[in-house]
Amino acid sequence: MKDTKDIEILTNNKGGHDNMKRVIIDTDIGDDIDDALAIALALSSCELDVVGITTVFRNTTLRAKLARKLLDVFDRPDIPVFKGIEKPILNDWDKSLIPPQVEAVKEDIIVDDKTSAVDFIVEKIMNSNERITLITIGPLTNIATAIIKEPRLKDKTSIYMMGGMYSQAFPEWNIYCDPEAARVVFSSGIHITMIGLDVTLKCRLDRNSLDRIYSSESKNVRFLTELIKIWQEGNEDRYPILHDPLAVASFINPEFVKRKNMGIVIETRGEFTRGVTVVTDSPYGTRNRNSNVDVCIDVDSKGFIEFFLDRILR
Repeated sequence: MKDTKDIEILTNNKGGHDNMKRVIIDTDIGDDIDDALAIALALSSCELDVVGITTVFRNTTLRAKLARKLLDVFDRPDIPVFKGIEKPILNDWDKSLIPPQVEAVKEDIIVDDKTSAVDFIVEKIMNSNERITLITIGPLTNIATAIIKEPRLKDKTSIYMMGGMYSQAFPEWNIYCDPEAARVVFSSGIHITMIGLDVTLKCRLDRNSLDRIYSSESKNVRFLTELIKIWQEGNEDRYPILHDPLAVASFINPEFVKRKNMGIVIETRGEFTRGVTVVTDSPYGTRNRNSNVDVCIDVDSKGFIEFFLDRILR
């Protein structure tokens, strides 16, 4: 028999409650495992009302099918999924690439073709009486296009973004895949919380954590186990880094991360630095004004990982 707390959690996870934070998750689910783990964390957290999931980058139809499958496993058929833009603003992409984790989708899943991810983002946020936050865990092509289409978005929402790196001139994947889109987003004035490699690389699961996941009898966790093993490609010593789940967790509980307001621009033309999130603040510590970007500079990795495991395994 479930206690009162369990019943409350199950009830709240169905969405629509006044005290929940409304979010749209924009994702390139299907390649690295952290997207699926981030969505699982969001679905397992009573603080969040996931009002929609949008897919981005390369084969967004297959990504949408995988997202739909994940939602069905978690008994959340009420959450809509919309496929987004496949092609970066300037770069081309290999149309033959198939997200590996789509292998877990055995049934024929229909994806909504009538509404684009960009239209959904714009219409949902602009027409909502309640604030909806964007949690972006993929390249920023959909978000940039939405902002270009409706510049007023910057005043109606904010972004919790897994992406970038401030402490090293390294082009993190989500930014590197579409630097022009990232430049549009960062220069738009929309408020961004940047959860970059500076903190996410400190959040890797270990063997004990994976054993806890693998031993679960929950159908939700069994599906996550299947996805993790597809991602491992037979290498049992390959442990997930919780890049994207940290973006979700830091929105739920800001205490997991320490932030610093920084001026950030996206390099789009450098021979060696294309896609780098460049800090524009003076090294002498003087600043003229506050930026629209709060950068995560430290993380309680132990507390966060335990929080993550507790949520998905409950």
